[in-house]
Amino acid sequence: MGRLIFVGLGLGPKGITVEGIEAIRNSDIAYLEYYTTPHEPSVVNELSSETGKEITVVSREFVEDGKRILEEAKSNSVALAVPGDPMIATTHNELRVRAIRMGIETTIVHSASIASAALSISGLHFYKFGGAITATAETLNTMEQIYRQIHINLRLGKHTMVLLEYSAERGEGVKPSNVLEGLLRAEENYKREVVSMDTLVLVLSRIGRQDSSLVAGKLGRLVKIDYGEPPHSIIVPGSLHFTEREAIAAIFSLDEKEIHDNSSRVKRTAEVLLPKYLEKTRNVIESVREKTGKEYSLLLENAELYARDAEEFLLKGEDELAMLSIGYAEGLIDSLNFTGAVKIEW
Repeated sequence: MGRLIFVGLGLGPKGITVEGIEAIRNSDIAYLEYYTTPHEPSVVNELSSETGKEITVVSREFVEDGKRILEEAKSNSVALAVPGDPMIATTHNELRVRAIRMGIETTIVHSASIASAALSISGLHFYKFGGAITATAETLNTMEQIYRQIHINLRLGKHTMVLLEYSAERGEGVKPSNVLEGLLRAEENYKREVVSMDTLVLVLSRIGRQDSSLVAGKLGRLVKIDYGEPPHSIIVPGSLHFTEREAIAAIFSLDEKEIHDNSSRVKRTAEVLLPKYLEKTRNVIESVREKTGKEYSLLLENAELYARDAEEFLLKGEDELAMLSIGYAEGLIDSLNFTGAVKIEW
């Protein structure tokens, strides 16, 4: 009976657990996959020396394909060592599921990962983190998903962990400054008032290593910094407990006066957009009245009523109804434009 063992290497050269070393030592075949962190040849040599095993370094494609690993695991004890905790990567979880379906026994030797270490080293409360997201080279183009995830979390008072991709194929990682620049561009594009030059941001680099770095401050200052070699992660704090403020001040050497609550500055999407729509709608209504007199008074009256409904719904927190109502108001006015009755400039 074979077995597939997923072994976490932790965050640095010495991060592997005693259980992990024993699992590799007792295996028949041992693989090492580096994909989400820079390749350190010394780790392979040290791991081989410590375990007495020949360690074969494989690519992410080799693991994604998985056919050779699974075939060998049918009758051998196969260890797959990876940085961090094995099951943080969906690729490894998918391989595990395939193994289970094939009747292959699977074992996981857990270790520290950036997902847990960055949260704890930041001084922020673990239970106050919302959904995490990864910034890849591709997402830098628009940053829409990251921007929206931060918005969702901040509205709930939650902190956002942004993991910055490292590509073994390219031998480079996403830079924190590029992510911060991308967030400012996203703000210009989507105008939800989510981030600004004053947004409090934490940048964590090379956690678990001797040359680790912790930097915090306003986005406007942090966007100009070179954070050195990967891997990196970014945290955008939400609502802060006083103990979190104290922790950030101590850990990141900040004056508590520099630490503010990002969530308190963030509005609902409807709160940001609706006042702008209302202003434009009412300006257009007045403009049409001046051009047409009483000819379309009933239509314009109904448009104004929908606009008032939108305001009322917004005050009650019924955002969907508020946006629908202003949409109806604009639709009524646009009907004059579409029929050619009045030329309207929005």
